Formats: sequence, C-alpha cells, structure tokens
Amino acid sequence: MNKIPLHIVSGFLGSGKTTFLKRIIEQNASKLKIGIVQNEFAPSNIDGMELRKCGGNFQLLEFKNGSVFCDCLLGDFSRSLERFVDEHQPDVVIVEASGLSDTTSVAEVLSSGQLAEKVFLASNCCIVDAGNFGKVGLMRQRVNHQLRMADLVVVNKTDLARNDTDNLLEEIKKINPFAEIRSTSFCQIDFQWGVGTISKFYPDEVQGMPRPAVNSMVIKTKKEVSEAALLAFLNEWAPKAYRIKGYVKMPGQKVAAVQCTFDKVSVTKVDDDFLPTELVALSDQFSLRDWSRAFRELPRK
Repeated sequence: MNKIPLHIVSGFLGSGKTTFLKRIIEQNASKLKIGIVQNEFAPSNIDGMELRKCGGNFQLLEFKNGSVFCDCLLGDFSRSLERFVDEHQPDVVIVEASGLSDTTSVAEVLSSGQLAEKVFLASNCCIVDAGNFGKVGLMRQRVNHQLRMADLVVVNKTDLARNDTDNLLEEIKKINPFAEIRSTSFCQIDFQWGVGTISKFYPDEVQGMPRPAVNSMVIKTKKEVSEAALLAFLNEWAPKAYRIKGYVKMPGQKVAAVQCTFDKVSVTKVDDDFLPTELVALSDQFSLRDWSRAFRELPRK
C-alpha cells in the first residue's frame, strides 16, 4: 500500500505557522489533495477560520483544548487522523502543532497500529520568530526541542527583527547543526511537494519514487551509549534506512547530534547535557522492535 507522507509544522506562539500553511495551500492546492490538522489550546479555532479565508482546496481536521502530542490525547489523535485519512484520501497531510508540542511524539503514534499502514513521517519544519526568539522565557526548553528535531527551520519575520539575525542563525546552528535554515518575512518561501516523492529532504536517488511502504519509528530513552558503540550501531542500520536522525546521550554529560542518509553517517557533538536520547528512523527494511532491541543492547562504555 502506498503510504501518505505526513509533515509537521511546529513553532512557538505567533511565529507564523498559520501563515506558512497558507503559503503551502497557495502553492500546492491546485495540484495536490492536501489534508491539514490544526492543534490549538483555545476552544475556538481562529487559525482554522483564517485558513478557510485563503480559499484554497484542502480538508481541515481541528483539535482544540489541549495538545494532541500529550500522552492523554495521543489515542484520540491517532483514531481521528486515521478516520480523516480514510475519508479524504489526501496526497499529503500537514500537522500544525501547538506552540508547546513535543513533535517526536507524532513519530511514536505513526509507528504502531493501523495508522502505521497508512501514513509516515516525511519531514519536520519549525518556524522561528526572528524578533522574539529570545523572549520565550521558561518555554525555551520546549522551543529548543522543536528546533532540534526539525529538518527545516524557517526564520520568519526578519523584517521586524531589530538586530542583525546572524547571531540568531548561529544559535540555531548550534542547537541543530543538520537542519536547513531559510530566512524570510511573511513565510515567503517556495516549499512544494510533488506527488509520489518521499520528502524534499532525501537524496536525489530517492526523489520521484512511488510512495513506499516506509515505516517511521522512534527511540526515546535516557540510556547513554559510548561514541564507538553509537557509530557501530549507525553504520549497521543506516544502510537499511532512508533516514536516521536525532540526538543520543553519551557518558560524561555529552550529547551527539545524528544525521544518516542511507550509508552516509554524520555525528556531531553538541553543547547540551540535558537532552535525552531521541532517534527517528524511516525505513522499509526493519521494524521498530528489531531496531530498538539493538539499541538497548549497546554498551555504555
């Protein structure tokens, strides 16, 4: 069965997520069947009404009064998304996460049950407000986490930034050394998905293939592993995957950022001792059970 690619759009409150969705609709609605999932804490979905005003052809699924990425609501999210996909059969699904969401929870939802047979996590995009990034206060930990797991970081509202954004870009690169970063105002970037592609973030040899039976899966643990063990693990599993990315906790309060595309393995140490291990893989050659068991057996030293 051809699975439907699912893309996450995250970002702190007011960063421009809804504007970004409008751009996607404007650029793609004439050639793709787009399904959009919006998640807001407020009981009235103002953002949903804003999307409808743009006049594009898309289907909208709204979640209110809480984060669909919270453990208590993940089951409801999974069932609702499955019904939504069955009813509308979109070419692509885009999930607009609330500003406080843990986006890696989506990969966990997509890796089990009947939903795993219908969709896969294709990419993760984070929108950053260039002028207010330094004002998130106590929410910095959650904002940084969204940045760490992003494939694309859109630095938005650069026209309103009082200072040069060079320092901001450097900070983002330190948080996520592998993400593609684009600077813009009003989310004016070209971001298109062709029918049948896996993701724009995969190599040329993957582009244009029919949608595969790819599985998205995630490992989340506090386990620490040595650098040598991590490299051996990645060199074994990366050739079997379209992609492996994330962060791995190592002994001595060290953290490694990981990016693997087929047999290309990149590991970079980052200055953050808080991060737990979170790895996301996309593959049609192995299961979460086998992959996670192999990781659990890795030595700490």
